Amino acid sequence: MTNRSVIDSVHFHASVVAANEEEYTDDFTVHGIYFGEGDPENGGQHWNFTRTLGDDDDGVCTVKEIQQLPVYEGITRFEMSRTGLACVFDLQTAQKTGVACLTIAYQIDDVCWAGLCTQAKLVFTGKDYFTLTPV
Repeated sequence: MTNRSVIDSVHFHASVVAANEEEYTDDFTVHGIYFGEGDPENGGQHWNFTRTLGDDDDGVCTVKEIQQLPVYEGITRFEMSRTGLACVFDLQTAQKTGVACLTIAYQIDDVCWAGLCTQAKLVFTGKDYFTLTPV
């Protein structure tokens, strides 16, 4: 993958926020949190953070849709709160994603927030850079 110029920060308000756990087999489950706005084929932003724990664990996978750039690991800070998140990438990952810092604002109900918290804790299991602010 070629390096691209890096933008310091991308910010958007997600109209689509979801948490999901998809079991493909008894020992292969993908945990994920998903954020998007607009049509990703026409300038919209959709970012996903997923992980499979266990023997198939390659770490946190960040994907900018539509499957433009899946990258594993490369996050130096991920702070998530009730109203938004900030994700900072290391230099190598920033060159791949084209952005150094991703900030996403959202307005979600209690059920969605609970799901995000549950799945984010699984996606970022054992990652010191992950911070969850419950309020």
